Amino acid sequence: MRKKTVLAYFLCFSICSLFADSSDLLTGLDAYSRSDWNVAVQSFERALAAAPDDRTEALYWLVMSETSAQNYQRALYYADAFLENASGDERAAEVSYQKGRLLHLSGDYETSSKILYQFIEDYPEHPKVPSAYYWIGENLYAAGNYTEARKVFSGIVADYPQSGKVNEARYKIVLIDQQSVREELLRMANEANAAAVPDGSSAIEEQQQNEDIINRLTALEEKLDELSATLARIAEEQEQQRIREQQQAFEQQQKAEQQQKEQEEAERQQLEKRRQELAELKARTRTLEELYTQRVKGAK
Repeated sequence: MRKKTVLAYFLCFSICSLFADSSDLLTGLDAYSRSDWNVAVQSFERALAAAPDDRTEALYWLVMSETSAQNYQRALYYADAFLENASGDERAAEVSYQKGRLLHLSGDYETSSKILYQFIEDYPEHPKVPSAYYWIGENLYAAGNYTEARKVFSGIVADYPQSGKVNEARYKIVLIDQQSVREELLRMANEANAAAVPDGSSAIEEQQQNEDIINRLTALEEKLDELSATLARIAEEQEQQRIREQQQAFEQQQKAEQQQKEQEEAERQQLEKRRQELAELKARTRTLEELYTQRVKGAK
């Protein structure tokens, strides 16, 4: 997806001279498509300096390049600059989302959630909305608010089943449930220690307590089995996705190779056609030469 976007911009810049120094932008886009973040950043910074009055394009790609290079503070700086200078640009939504994600990666979970909720409110139909909810869930999870985080992750699974974040959300749900099981086991251990201290309880009461502990342990065991099964499903789905992506890549490669072969065959046929035409011209030349020679001899 990223390479297609870069190609579109690359072609656009090749056709239109919209910038004071588009060569730096073109160099940056080429480096970005090759994941060469250092060269990309340097090129976009030169483009930014060369055209200070037309900063939008360079700022956008600086946000994306610095983010990919994991220079989160610099990416945030450029994101703020972009939103300040080009709030009406169609890519302001993408930059707003990136800003929320960058704040999470920088450890500012509360501000990150505020930005992401605002993004969802401003752009409810944007394709990154499920991802925005996911990072909100990550903010809650990182802050230790597991109950609310689970609600957010569950909402992604229920409301956006086709999202690329579904498996990650399901995995987080499993982690939260595992944490819940650990906490329950800790409570039961404390209760068992307390029950071991004689307190004058009757044998019937002690038996009831033991039965209660056994029932709860059985429920926890079932919960652990369920979590293990969920993890297995997630792993299987991820493997299936990996296989599909490999198959798609293989098919695309084969298609490209087939197109290359067809192009080479077309070029070969074209060359053969030209060769035949030259051979015919050569034969005609010889015929004319022979006729001319005969005429010369006849004239003598």
